Parts: sequence; structure tokens; C-alpha cells
Amino acid sequence: MSLYPTHSITIPTGKGFDLAQTVAPVAWGGGRWPNHDWIGSTLITIAQDSEGTILREIRQIDQALEVNTNRPDLDHIFWAERTLGIARNPVICEDPVIRNIAETWPGMRPWSNASLEEAIITAIIGQSVSVQAAAVFERKLCALVNSPIELHNRLFYAYPTMQQLVDAGTETIRLCGVTTKRSVAIHEIAQKSVAGNLVSELELAGHDDAGIAALMTLPMVGRWTAESILLWGFGADDAHPTGDVALLRAAKHAYGSPHLTLTTLDALSEQWRPGRSWAARWLWLNLFGPPPV
Repeated sequence: MSLYPTHSITIPTGKGFDLAQTVAPVAWGGGRWPNHDWIGSTLITIAQDSEGTILREIRQIDQALEVNTNRPDLDHIFWAERTLGIARNPVICEDPVIRNIAETWPGMRPWSNASLEEAIITAIIGQSVSVQAAAVFERKLCALVNSPIELHNRLFYAYPTMQQLVDAGTETIRLCGVTTKRSVAIHEIAQKSVAGNLVSELELAGHDDAGIAALMTLPMVGRWTAESILLWGFGADDAHPTGDVALLRAAKHAYGSPHLTLTTLDALSEQWRPGRSWAARWLWLNLFGPPPV
């Protein structure tokens, strides 16, 4: 099996979809993410399954994605719908500030993790650190258990499988830079996944309080982390990561309100229902901007 893209697949997108606006969070990592990057108007992602490495290089041409991959055996349309939200329509928000931002970035769709396990691990790693710091920790974690693949003059690492994290143990996980408590939690979550005792995606499908409660039974998963898992792991419409300082910063910028607090932000977010996740993404995009095209 080739370790480099050898097959090309064309995938139609929904009307108005914009790849650059959608994958802006990839660019915010500044090339630090281990398994994806935005280089020269192209999204590069790397993953792994039981059959081996999965490489994708994605460019947008009008209302279609050109996907170059080493794995033509996979359902890349399902992946694009799950990860890029190509068939999704934005949730309409009545808040005038959010509506104005949405009109500025109409092509944004909910970029999300390709698996529940990855969403949980990335949310725990991202607790109380910046996007760039989280990307560095994730990169180190991936490099501890997987060999690099060089593409576009940089090294990419597939995200660890849960079995790899179980085998690595807490001391090895700790070497990526996370705290001892987080390394123990990551290892325990990996053990639950391998044993088949992790919360299922079906339980989270409704993005409701029951799903939040199920996630909060996991170690080191509080309300913010649970909401972040739904937001970034599933592209949920109405998740709200209460207490998120980056979201507070984005809201202060958008509303021109430097005295906004986390408490008043929670109250303000009620105006964004039923699309609080969309509002958060638009606010972040408004603050950090899209990647260059």
C-alpha cells in the first residue's frame, strides 16, 4: 500500500460551502497539528485504520472537492460529510452581531474530529491551554507512538489508536507535556475504549443533556470538555463550551464589549440558540480569520 496519494476522487459539495473557511481551525495551529495542515490552499490530513495509513490531500474547485488519496477503498464522501460538513446548512441565528458575521463567512461549515475517541483525547489535552500549545502536545503524543510521514516538506503523524495509548502507559503519555492527571485520564479512556466501555456515538447523537451527562462520567471530563467534545467531535449545532476564554475574547472583539465576562457570555449565548456551536465558530473565525488561499 502506497504511503503517498495515488488516486483522485471528486466529491460535490453543498451550495456555498467554502473549504478554507471551514478548516480555518487547522490553520490556527500554525503548522503544529500532527495529523493535518493547510498548505498552499490544500488541506492535508493523515489517519490510520486496521488496514494502514490514510492520506488525503483536499482542494476545492468551484462546488466540488478534489481528494487525492492512497486509499480508494474508503468512503471518502462519508468522511467529507462527517468531518467537513459539506452537506450541512448553517443554523440561522437572530442575534444581529452573529448574523452579520455569518453573512461575512457564509461558506463555513462545522469542521470536526473524525472519531469520538480522538475528540475526547483532544478535548482533554486542550484544557486550559492555547490552540497552539494543544497542537504541540498532540504532536508530541503522536510522535511518541507513530513514525512520521513526510509530505509537503513537513512531517505528519497519524493519531494514536486507543490500543497504542493503552500499550504506551501513563508515563509515556506524560512525556507529551500534559499533566499527570490528564495522562492518567487519557490512559483510562483508552482502556475503556478498547474494552468496549466508552460512551457510544449513538448516545451522543441527540447532543442533549443525556449525552453531556454520559461524557461527564469519564475522567477529567467536566462540562466545558463535554461541550467541546460535542462541538469539535460531532459538529453539534447547539453545544456551548461555557467558561471558554478564547470564546470570551472573540465575543469581546465582535460585540465591542471589553467588560464582557464569562457569566454574561453564558447569558448572551442564549440568544444564539439553537445554533450556539455555529455562533462560537463564527466568532472564532471573525477573530482569528481564515487561512490564506
